[in-house]
Amino acid sequence: MSARSNRRSSRARRGSGEIVAPGYGTKADVQKLQKDLGGALPVIAVTAMLRSEGRGIRGASDPDVTTTVQTSSAWADFIHDEGAGTISFGMAGSTSEEPASKKQKTDEGNAADPQEQSDYDLSVLVPSKKKAPTGTLVQCGTLDSSVIGRKAIKSTETAVYHLNIPTSLLPKVAIAKVCTSCNASHTIAIDRANQAYGWGRNEALCLGDEVGESKVIPTPQIIASNIQTAALGKSHTIFLQLDGSLHAMGQNKSGQCGWRQNVKSSGTLKPCQVNNKDIKFARIACGEDFSVALDEEGILYSAGSSEFGQLANGETGEYFVSANKLAFANSYGFADRTIFHQSAKDSSRNDQMKKTTQITQEIRLQDVACGKHFAIALEAPKENGSSTRVFSWGSGNYGCLGHGRQQDEYYPRVVEMLPNGMVGTNVAAGSTCSLVLTSNGHVYYWGQHQSSKDAVMKPQLVDALANNQHDVKKIGSGSSFVVCSTSLGSTVVWGQGPYGELGLGSKKSSSKPAFVEPLEGIKILDLACGQGSVVYVVEEEKNLPTLDTAAVEAALG
Repeated sequence: MSARSNRRSSRARRGSGEIVAPGYGTKADVQKLQKDLGGALPVIAVTAMLRSEGRGIRGASDPDVTTTVQTSSAWADFIHDEGAGTISFGMAGSTSEEPASKKQKTDEGNAADPQEQSDYDLSVLVPSKKKAPTGTLVQCGTLDSSVIGRKAIKSTETAVYHLNIPTSLLPKVAIAKVCTSCNASHTIAIDRANQAYGWGRNEALCLGDEVGESKVIPTPQIIASNIQTAALGKSHTIFLQLDGSLHAMGQNKSGQCGWRQNVKSSGTLKPCQVNNKDIKFARIACGEDFSVALDEEGILYSAGSSEFGQLANGETGEYFVSANKLAFANSYGFADRTIFHQSAKDSSRNDQMKKTTQITQEIRLQDVACGKHFAIALEAPKENGSSTRVFSWGSGNYGCLGHGRQQDEYYPRVVEMLPNGMVGTNVAAGSTCSLVLTSNGHVYYWGQHQSSKDAVMKPQLVDALANNQHDVKKIGSGSSFVVCSTSLGSTVVWGQGPYGELGLGSKKSSSKPAFVEPLEGIKILDLACGQGSVVYVVEEEKNLPTLDTAAVEAALG
């Protein structure tokens, strides 16, 4: 049984008696919910919450939130109107006041204290006026995206669309960037002219309908223009356009496209809704059913599913749909998230019991990545060159958050076990693992990408690379494997690649880091790891084979 189904089955409500709340909620249901919320709220207040059929909250039962805060004035007024009075309780989401980071902003959205702002060097988020270096698009893995995650490829299958070694897809097109994720079975490549090419699984029209409504687009086709970069979820795609705006297409079931709730899906690009107008975005990333973004000031935004706390707003938003069914208050539009946490200074507690406290200083970020149901972000560089912190939040399965425990986090929380003085440059995420690349070319890893291996609960240096003096420049992780490329043109992979995505020929897995021989000596300008594929932008293709596009189209088209 999956983690999601386990979680939901544990939330199933059973009971009988008088119906007192919408969805056939009984007195027993209300009493149990009141107890789950820590007991601070009287039963009458919990009943009022249920009758409102509004958004539920995560209450004082959260052992990791130590700050007791006042409810929002609007909610307090509602409770008062219902006869429960004004109540304070340990709520991990709403407060009676705006966070310090919000109160410091002026009407124009800038921080009021320039001295605090000057601590961060935000130039890394400003688009370069220089054109990014371009190269050739290369892929390993299958082009038959209909089988990914559904059907195993036999070792004897040698179809033209199964690419067991790195293969050039568009040898005559100068590609600047490639985009996919551990959640996606589709891929985006962006050329020198900012045109976006898409291919892969298109069942939810996450690649659009301009190339028809085919469920599989086997080879790269132009699907959008004026694109700076893209982020891909399981069934949606977010595009960052040249003007800094966000547009999306695909499925919006949980709000992951950032559209209003009545827009369920679209095969054409539609602008995302953002709570702060006239801002420009700089970074984007997608989980399975949620999306995150950073604006040019390094402020975090999120939209989509809230089930595991991946919206970084301090709550899952649980509420009753019926007596035995829970739903979650998802975000249908991008909203800024400005509250960050760190471990409390309590040496008497172990990792499982350690509480967290809110960070009072304003936090700005430079990079973000998403796993299946969690996210990881890297603090923006400091002007004084001091260390940069890493934050993680969402589902804590397999230790992917790096906090030494398998517990969900509802606010971005500092990953404490990274070395002092570490300066990070990039982060990456697999389905249930996390990676950080440092300025000295080292890689730190935690979580799990192979089911046969034990989970790594805290960050560990990838010593197979560091001890051999590899200067890593690019990192990525797919659903079950990890890829790193070095300054000397070595590409290293390890994990499981059932669709040939490791690029090791007939070899489908490697428990230890292994070199991709066809790419040896070739500089990697960009790379991205998906489900069933790894895509590269290589500086020179040398003797790499070229895809027989006509044969692939004939076989899959």
